[in-house]
Amino acid sequence: MSTTAPAAALLAYEQLAPVYDRFTDSYDHDGWVGRLEALARRHGLRGRRALDVACGTGKSFAPLAGRGYDVWACDLSPAMVAQARRAARAVPADRVVVADMRQLPELGAFDLVTCLDDAVNYLLDDDDLLAAFASVARLLAPGGIYLFDANTLATYRDGFSSRATFERPLADAIWRGETSGPIAPGALCSASIEIGGPGAAVSRHVQRHHPEATIRSLLTSAGLDCRAVLGQSTGGLLHEDADEETHTKLVYVAQRPA
Repeated sequence: MSTTAPAAALLAYEQLAPVYDRFTDSYDHDGWVGRLEALARRHGLRGRRALDVACGTGKSFAPLAGRGYDVWACDLSPAMVAQARRAARAVPADRVVVADMRQLPELGAFDLVTCLDDAVNYLLDDDDLLAAFASVARLLAPGGIYLFDANTLATYRDGFSSRATFERPLADAIWRGETSGPIAPGALCSASIEIGGPGAAVSRHVQRHHPEATIRSLLTSAGLDCRAVLGQSTGGLLHEDADEETHTKLVYVAQRPA
């Protein structure tokens, strides 16, 4: 497994943790996760024990806890986990742990595993992606659902190119795309977030675009069945006609065979 990708992602989110909630203040996590849960139910989700991988500050698992799920969560970044533990009123602090998604700890069997907001794109090669899928498969109960998203080509071309600059005054942060030249399937892309204005910390984000065919193949290799692929547009809206060129993310629904 690669050591570069986790180290880079860890550094990026350790730096971003203090402003992450303000930087994502406009996201409707409750509505988004509610739609994703309904999608998982349509594809066979039955139980209510859930694991949120790459949980960040807890915004992605709070809606599940609010819907009555028995929630566990993990993230690579200790700083993000610390934020999540402080914010997670409905989830005991000892159920939010530091963990690498490629080597998840033995936490029991889960009916639902989520991994949201392009976390899998920080895995920069197929071996790491397969390790993450296999790690999830090991923790899924028979018939359990794995639901995750991945950035599309449209997102990398619009948000990670050298032309992209988005300012978020509330969080005192500026997003800058760093990738130049054509962005093709499987491309390695990067962007940086300046935190606190010029001369302050820079959180640098390196990701790889993972084509749908690659993800489907690696899910199969990990022993999981890919049940559906949907497109997602701004606002967390889901579309049956997934399109790399127009949607911001592709949402994958996989299942461990019963």
